[in-house]
Amino acid sequence: MLVLSVPLLDHPVHMPAVYLPLLVLSLLILKQAFLSPLRHLPGPWYTSWTGIVLRFQALKGYRSQWVDELHRKYGPVVRIAPDEVDVCDFDGYREIHKISNPFLKAPWYIRFREAVNCFTATDPHVHARKRRLLSRPFSKSSLREHWEPTVRRLAAAAVQGIKKEAAVGTSDAMKWWTFMATDVTGALVFSESFGMTESGQLEFVNKARALRLEVYGLYCALRTFTLGYFDPLTRADQYIEKRTAEVVQRASERKLIKANIFAGLKGEKSSDETMADREVLLESVILIVAGSGTTAVTMTFLTWAVMANPEIQSRLEEEVATLSEGFTDSELEAQPYLNAVINEALRLYGAAPFGLPRIVPATGFSVCGHQIPGGTIVTTQSFSLHRDGNVWAEPDQFIPERWLEKQQHPEAIFAPFGGGSRTCIGLHMAQMELRFATALLFRECAGIKLAPSTTPESMEIAQYSLIAPKGRKCEVML
Repeated sequence: MLVLSVPLLDHPVHMPAVYLPLLVLSLLILKQAFLSPLRHLPGPWYTSWTGIVLRFQALKGYRSQWVDELHRKYGPVVRIAPDEVDVCDFDGYREIHKISNPFLKAPWYIRFREAVNCFTATDPHVHARKRRLLSRPFSKSSLREHWEPTVRRLAAAAVQGIKKEAAVGTSDAMKWWTFMATDVTGALVFSESFGMTESGQLEFVNKARALRLEVYGLYCALRTFTLGYFDPLTRADQYIEKRTAEVVQRASERKLIKANIFAGLKGEKSSDETMADREVLLESVILIVAGSGTTAVTMTFLTWAVMANPEIQSRLEEEVATLSEGFTDSELEAQPYLNAVINEALRLYGAAPFGLPRIVPATGFSVCGHQIPGGTIVTTQSFSLHRDGNVWAEPDQFIPERWLEKQQHPEAIFAPFGGGSRTCIGLHMAQMELRFATALLFRECAGIKLAPSTTPESMEIAQYSLIAPKGRKCEVML
């Protein structure tokens, strides 16, 4: 009985069971800090010990800016977590993202969405098949043939919405660009838009989709700890999947008024030439979840950047005023200053400037004199590549003229849509939307200006999965 009165932690039998896990954890941390093959890489001392600071910056919406600050202090290769390195180097980027490279997508993509689609596929063979099938409907020629009238109509509706509101007060351009982009993806996937540009109302599913993308880490945690019943995010996923499944069924029964983007790909089962219903559904969901916000964000920052520079706005308005009445996307693509403005907006305000995590192959990776071992997560964020002062003149300034001179540094990386074989499949659609929206806005609303509520502070970048203005709006007026 006397033995039972001894405190548990003082009993010699129980002490190892209590302290052993702590000892093992301490040894692992010490090994990671002092024996890791990454220990000699440049970076803050604490990144050898923990990735908490990186996660904290991500939750603040400041991850890309923080990593960029580290590059400016430590150079092109910087350790940002115990097992993660970011590279801002021309040769390094090309090696990591070259066609048929052995740098596979990191597990982050699987956590983004459990089901495998063209965006999340980590197996290069699975991705190659999906991309080959999707490249046909997403080609520039196919999009112009089948979807150009839809894109122009929805862009025009958004511009008219801005014009009507701005004529009597202020209009939130970000709201209307979100309507436009979401309606375009709705038309592509569902064969009919959500009707937001016509109604001026943000559909529930888009509110939830935007929240999911902005606080993705929080979304994952909530979904885990609430067993998948967190609203409205879970309901948004369910809504998208339900509506997409209905469209897939209607397509199989030939009941669609207009074919969707996947017409011609669907088969009884997945093969080298077709996609089964389930596969079409998975590709449709990621297009809706991730496809619409990107264009809306870039158009919002483009609107701000042009109106904040009167000389740029005047030159752009002069060029688009010369367009024919029924101008086409092909005609827009030939306008030098319009496309210079769009490229500059994509350089500074590409919607997804995060690091595109990849896993270093077993053979290792040499970059800028540093040897990075296999298994390390390596990232290459466009936020830093597009602001590298070694290759971009006045990198933080919005200067469309740099694209007219065609004198870019030979080692300048321009990758707003990713790189290599994993370049965004929807880039031609995004570019078409940007061209029509920009041309129509500055043609139909010449002289439009920023409202007093739209300031450099309200338009500072906050970055979660996608970037967005801190003020979550961009108000303009006529």
